[in-house]
Amino acid sequence: MTTPEDELREDIERTRKQLGETVEALAHKMDVPGRVKEKAHETTARMTAATDHAVEQLPEPVAVQIEKARRHPAAVAAVLGAIVMLLWILSRRSR
Repeated sequence: MTTPEDELREDIERTRKQLGETVEALAHKMDVPGRVKEKAHETTARMTAATDHAVEQLPEPVAVQIEKARRHPAAVAAVLGAIVMLLWILSRRSR
C-alpha cells in the first residue's frame, strides 16, 4: 500500500519529468539557427535524391553530360554567366 508521502514523491517525479520535456521542447523551438540548418539539410537530401532519380530517367548521353557538369560546377556557372551577359548585351543593342 502506498502512503501519501510515496504518492507525493511520485507526483513530484512525474512533474519534474513533464517539466524537463517542456523545457526541451521550448529550447528546441528557440534554437532557430539549428532548426534552419536541420531543415536545409533535409531539403538538400530530398532535392539530391529527386535530382538523382530524374537523371536516372534521362537517356545515357544526356546523363553523362549532367554528371560531368556536376563535377565542374564552376565551369557551368561561367557558361551560364556568359550566356546571361550575351543576352544582356543583345537586349541593349536592340533598343
